[in-house]
Amino acid sequence: MRAAHSRQVLLDLVRWNGRISDLIAAARRIPEGEPPAVVLDRGNAQAALRKVLAEEALPGDLTAWTEQLHMREDIDIEPGHEDLLTQFLFEMSASELFEPITRELCSRWLDELCATT
Repeated sequence: MRAAHSRQVLLDLVRWNGRISDLIAAARRIPEGEPPAVVLDRGNAQAALRKVLAEEALPGDLTAWTEQLHMREDIDIEPGHEDLLTQFLFEMSASELFEPITRELCSRWLDELCATT
C-alpha cells in the first residue's frame, strides 16, 4: 500500500469520514511499519461526540472508533493535549470499565474538550 494512500486511510479514520466499520477495515489493511503518522486532535474528538449527540452514530460506533485510534501506533495525539485525549480514548474505548456512553457523558466530554485551549 502506498504511503500516500495509507495516510489518507488514517486521515479518514481520524476524521471519521465514512462508515466506521469500513474505516476500521481499511485501517487494518495498512501494513505494519508504514510511517504515515497522522494526528488526532481535539476537533476530531469533538466532531465524533457531536455525531453521537446528533444521533448520526451510535455509542457503540464511538467505542469502536476510539478503540481503533487508541491501539494504533501510527496515530499521534495533538501536542499539548496528550493527557486529555488519551484519557478520552481510554474511557470511550473501555466504557464498560468507566460508565456507559450516554448523551450526558458525550456532552460532558464535549464541554471538557472545548474548554481546553
